[in-house]
Amino acid sequence: MPAAPHKVTVPVLMYHYVDEEPPPAGPYADPLTVRTPDFIDQLQYLATHGYHAVTLAEVYLAMAGMRELPEKPVVLTFDDGGLDNYTVAFPLLRKYGFVAVFFVISKRIGADGQMNWDQLREMASSGMHIQSHTVSHPDLRDVSDARLRSELEDSRRTISEGVSQPGYVLAYPGGSYNARVIEATRAAGYVMAVTTDHGRPVDPQAPFEIRRLRVPAFMSVSEFARLVKPR
Repeated sequence: MPAAPHKVTVPVLMYHYVDEEPPPAGPYADPLTVRTPDFIDQLQYLATHGYHAVTLAEVYLAMAGMRELPEKPVVLTFDDGGLDNYTVAFPLLRKYGFVAVFFVISKRIGADGQMNWDQLREMASSGMHIQSHTVSHPDLRDVSDARLRSELEDSRRTISEGVSQPGYVLAYPGGSYNARVIEATRAAGYVMAVTTDHGRPVDPQAPFEIRRLRVPAFMSVSEFARLVKPR
């Protein structure tokens, strides 16, 4: 008999871009771009300290009491669908045997600097999960009801059909959401959604408010170790 639904304490890491060139230092530095050497160090740390990368689908099943997660689980997520996710992050994830969840903006697939369908399909066939970051990345709180439905439903259908994977989780653009957005997300067929709110436990009572841990530029290995340390 499945266990009762329960909170799952798993670090859900939030990345955006991984680049060979470091972002500029100072007050105008890009906080969303992690340097490739730092990303390698982070994956190396996870691999050598017994962490197991899992998908958000596995977290959902664990949260519902339908399966057990491995010891020291971690979820790696990437927002926005930048080309570097394929050229830099994807090969490194495969090297270390890690899976990840990539949230892509369906209207931008194949655009300059973005991943294309062939790349996304290759990633999906390698065990990566390709999920929705909406059609055009608006602040969902500010759009009409009709556009809200379109942003959620059209992106889910387009991406799911394009990579032959179920569309089950949404990343809110800019981390912006409210009760209306949550209800529309549920109605569009998603079973969970991730925010940019900082935190760790995944609560079965709030599957559309999953918090994540941002991995910023220039994070040291010791800082990263503290970020992912089991609680």
